[in-house]
Amino acid sequence: MVKYEEVPLDEKDARSKGDGSCSAEATATLVRHTSQLAKENLCREDSAIAVRDHEVSQIILKRNLTLAGGSSLVIGAIIGSGLFMLPDLIYMETSGSPFMSLTVWFVGGIVAFFGSICYAELATSINVSGGEQAYLTKMYCPLVGFLFVWTNTLILNPGGLAAISLYCAEYIVVNIQNGYSKNATELSNDLENQSPYIKGAFAILIVGIASLVNAISADLGDKMNQLFAVVKVAAIGVICSIGAYWLVKGEWSQFDTPYVAPNSTINGAINGLMLSMWAYGGWSFLSWVTEEIINPDRNVPLSLFIGISVVCAVYILFNFAIFCGPLIAHQMMDSPFILIYAKTAWGGWGWFFATFCILTATYGAVSSNTISTTRFYHACARDGHLPRALSLCLPSRSTPIVAIIFNFVCTAIYIILGKHAEAVVNTVMYAQWVYFVLVFVGLLLLRYKRPNMRRPFKAPLAIPIIQIILSLAMVLSPFFEKSVDDEDYFSDLAMKYGAVVGSIVTGVPFYLLCIYKRTRLGIFDKLSGDLVRGCKHLGFQ
Repeated sequence: MVKYEEVPLDEKDARSKGDGSCSAEATATLVRHTSQLAKENLCREDSAIAVRDHEVSQIILKRNLTLAGGSSLVIGAIIGSGLFMLPDLIYMETSGSPFMSLTVWFVGGIVAFFGSICYAELATSINVSGGEQAYLTKMYCPLVGFLFVWTNTLILNPGGLAAISLYCAEYIVVNIQNGYSKNATELSNDLENQSPYIKGAFAILIVGIASLVNAISADLGDKMNQLFAVVKVAAIGVICSIGAYWLVKGEWSQFDTPYVAPNSTINGAINGLMLSMWAYGGWSFLSWVTEEIINPDRNVPLSLFIGISVVCAVYILFNFAIFCGPLIAHQMMDSPFILIYAKTAWGGWGWFFATFCILTATYGAVSSNTISTTRFYHACARDGHLPRALSLCLPSRSTPIVAIIFNFVCTAIYIILGKHAEAVVNTVMYAQWVYFVLVFVGLLLLRYKRPNMRRPFKAPLAIPIIQIILSLAMVLSPFFEKSVDDEDYFSDLAMKYGAVVGSIVTGVPFYLLCIYKRTRLGIFDKLSGDLVRGCKHLGFQ
């Protein structure tokens, strides 16, 4: 997926527009990005841009990610554990109304689609990898970009990847423990009482395999990612056909219920929408690898639109299918409901195919997240927001090997911490909506400040405004998750917003001591330089 090459600085304009290995938009991206920042007064002396350091090679990326690769990355990053974890939770939040549940999934897809339209404009006009880190730096200042990196690197990226891998490991252990012969209640108990050591070992193995594949070859990682995206969509399509099976048998009485259940609440609908938007999370990951996409003016928007459309269709059809069956009243409340659902319809074949579906979907998500996250670290390190060593690569393999190792270690730590880390991630996840607000507001600011800025794709004005409102609603959603009369209402608010504020505020002193050129400690430069030299001795460049 990524190719690296040494490019002399005086050849940065020597490439002509054409294919992925030789295009005008693939010209010495690293050098061009730095020069553009300088021209726009964004590359200030106080921003510790690592590319200025003579110890970091002038390594750039070739564009070789096609439309199929970009679409697969979007599909792979989004469709994971959320598709199997959340239908029962959303069903309960909407008080057992299939129509309301499907509406929540549809609205979540619309929000993701609108968000992808905004990101398509940003990714084609600010044509560098790093996503929000690059956008926020350009829109506001380096500190804001660094705070996004800080929150994602320390908590959200490794925590999210750990959660997906642990979910995948759960179903490996269930089958090892002969879960097929047990009923729903016994399966739920097994899931609750699984050994954290066995499950953690499998989860680390899963992340290790995905990391190894991407370390061996970037092209291999890309091809495997495309393969798993196709297989997971096809497998989920077969699961959806179970819904057709139940419809033929006349099992659709669940849709005789009212659109809005009598005991439905606004809080429940908001909670359901929040859960569905978590399931759609990952649509912004394509912006983390923008520099690697062939013809980004065309392929970035198309990859986002195709990917989100496929995901939205899969989610809605999957949820429609599970409502066309005899499970709703009781078995939707059990954790492994999709296994019971398939087993009820097709017996042993259905059980093992549902297991295959879960494993391919979750491993595919681990693979896509590994690709995008490691490129995010690579881009942030190159721009000085992470230690410079993370920008080093293994040229013979065309992989950002140091970032891959770093990502594996961080994720393994979160897997080992287990539920303690999960609680931290769940409370800090609201911070991402704060950054979404800043990105969408910044998009409008850029239009105002730089009306003549090159924009190959431009979102309708109403869409970023809608996204600002929706993102603000998500930021404020903890106020509506519970009733004010609940005993833990205010303590829950303090914990969630305290964690968000804490994750942001703690990044400021780190920025001042380790990143900001005028105040950072000399020992940080020494340690960073020693790490770079040590990695270079191992053959990384």
